[in-house]
Amino acid sequence: MKRSGLRSASASFGAMRMGAAALAGVVMLGACDNGSVLLWPWVDIAAREQPAPADASSPPPPPPLVPDSGSNGSGPPPPDAGSFPNPNANTGAPVDGTPFTDGQPENPAIDTGDGAPLESAETGEPLPPLPVPTEEASNTPGPTAPVETPATPAPVTPSFYFFRSGNLAPASGTGSTEMAVLVPDMMFPIKDAPAVAQTQVYRWGGGVKGGDQCDTRNFTAPWRDNYCETRSTTNKTPWCEKTGVHLGQDIRVGTPDGCKAERATKAADRTRYEVVAVEDGYISNVGSYSVTLHADSGGRIYRYLHLNMAKLKVATNQTIKKGDVIGYVSNDFGGTPTTLHLHFEIKLNTAANGWQYAPPYSSLLEAYKRRENNPGAQVADDFVVAATPR
Repeated sequence: MKRSGLRSASASFGAMRMGAAALAGVVMLGACDNGSVLLWPWVDIAAREQPAPADASSPPPPPPLVPDSGSNGSGPPPPDAGSFPNPNANTGAPVDGTPFTDGQPENPAIDTGDGAPLESAETGEPLPPLPVPTEEASNTPGPTAPVETPATPAPVTPSFYFFRSGNLAPASGTGSTEMAVLVPDMMFPIKDAPAVAQTQVYRWGGGVKGGDQCDTRNFTAPWRDNYCETRSTTNKTPWCEKTGVHLGQDIRVGTPDGCKAERATKAADRTRYEVVAVEDGYISNVGSYSVTLHADSGGRIYRYLHLNMAKLKVATNQTIKKGDVIGYVSNDFGGTPTTLHLHFEIKLNTAANGWQYAPPYSSLLEAYKRRENNPGAQVADDFVVAATPR
């Protein structure tokens, strides 16, 4: 891995002003909600932390034959280099970090979808409840001795469940109809901890549902898409039929016990769950609560939000390899309450519309299957068309 120096003082000052503008955007959107709970429009705000790439209307470029010219580091950091300083980390947050909204009364009118029995999309048979993940359980298969392959392989027990892409939580919006795995070769962004892709707003601990984010039910639920989910933003994309939507995928990480431990840990000290680079590339931007990875493959940009920005393992313009640790899961979002999770985005350079936030769910799902060496089990749709958003 190579690294170069941090930005100049003037660039840092510009980034700080951008962070301040982002915080002002949160306040303004909150005011527009007339006192109701803000639906956490992180993509709309964070997008202002980084200018749009040049030549947005051009087709995706071919993979470069040499390291990117913006990554001219002087060699890999020493093993004990630790974290890189980030003076703009979590700009606008209180001293103790981004607040939580845990403890709000649960809103019984918000249906999480967990009440319906789970049935296999393949067979229609009931699916048994998933075990609660624990901190002691290993989630990465270890090496095994070679064995003879039986004539009829034994069926693999699914270790996780998932809804199809586009099936959003009830009353949370209308999902995208895009089913393709748009990035089939990327790594899963969480190194080895259990992970469940799901909404952070319409489930326990979220600003709409209320309750406790460390609720066990959040960690035993099936995966669920939340790209195009209704949010109090002006975001739009060709892949969503409406404006005011969520343009990434929220990923809950770890276990109920890990969640409680991290919540009780000072924000700047959270290092329980590692976040990794999904492709080779370079870090093109570090904001106050976002990290942007520009892939060497060309035409792909990945963004990671809500890491522990005080303990990042990368700096702007640093080259990075697939699987290298970027940082740690947290809830940094300035002064706007959010849960412990990773918000992950894929931006593609499309021939028709230039750079656009693309649906990441299917690509994340396939990457998780590879990481777990387990196919999971698809859950039958619990509704055909998403209910009208509240």
